Amino acid sequence: MKQILGCIRRADEKYDLIHEGDKICVGVSGGKDSLLLMYGLKLYQLFSKKKYELCAVMLDLGIVEQDTSGIKAFAGDHDIDFEVRKTDIGDVVFNIRREKNPCAMCAKMRRGALNDIALAKGCNIVALGHNREDVLETFLLSLFFEARLNTFAPITYLGRTGITVIRPLVFFPEKDAIAASRRLELPVIPANCPVAGSTKREDMKNLLQDFRKIVPDVESRLMKAIVDTHKYGMWDRMKLPPRQTGGMRCMECDPTMLMNMDYDD
Repeated sequence: MKQILGCIRRADEKYDLIHEGDKICVGVSGGKDSLLLMYGLKLYQLFSKKKYELCAVMLDLGIVEQDTSGIKAFAGDHDIDFEVRKTDIGDVVFNIRREKNPCAMCAKMRRGALNDIALAKGCNIVALGHNREDVLETFLLSLFFEARLNTFAPITYLGRTGITVIRPLVFFPEKDAIAASRRLELPVIPANCPVAGSTKREDMKNLLQDFRKIVPDVESRLMKAIVDTHKYGMWDRMKLPPRQTGGMRCMECDPTMLMNMDYDD
């Protein structure tokens, strides 16, 4: 867990993710990344000088029955307030609307539902488990399908709700997440999405693997281009207002940022 905590601390210190007195709601899908984030933020409470509260919420999309007993037991063992909320998102996206490209609609509805639950629980922060490769895949999606240089931010302020979305694992490599999940024996459950594994995001994942054959450390180089303030500086902190006044770009104001996004892995 030392590496995970190091990545969380790096993101927190660089982008001012967590403030004293925050109440954080972790969006849990049941995948490795969201479970690592839930556990990592719980441990980070012990080391951070900033005191904050933590809870976790998993959305039941109503697609297939999922056994969440392992996650509930894991959260209970670590004194994490965890609950599963039932929704009709799956029915709306796949049966009522019958979306040909369901990812954007599903992501928007899930994020809206999660934000509403977080507000009802008195939270001002929603934490999502996107890792380093999620950042890069979204960057490639934006480049190839929107013809622009863009990806989601480590911190985003949603002006309509007052919620701040943070992504503390943006520096954590996917391969390390897989290894940590196995080592910790996290109660990961299978994805319940009918189109899982066949999206444009999956194509970008495969493209990154092809890039790696030519440039072995391609992920590190791409992240450096995104983060390094002396180069492109996409996440240049000096260009951003403080978190209290807005953070980075608001996805509510720019729906294209939701393209093919999952709220963790």
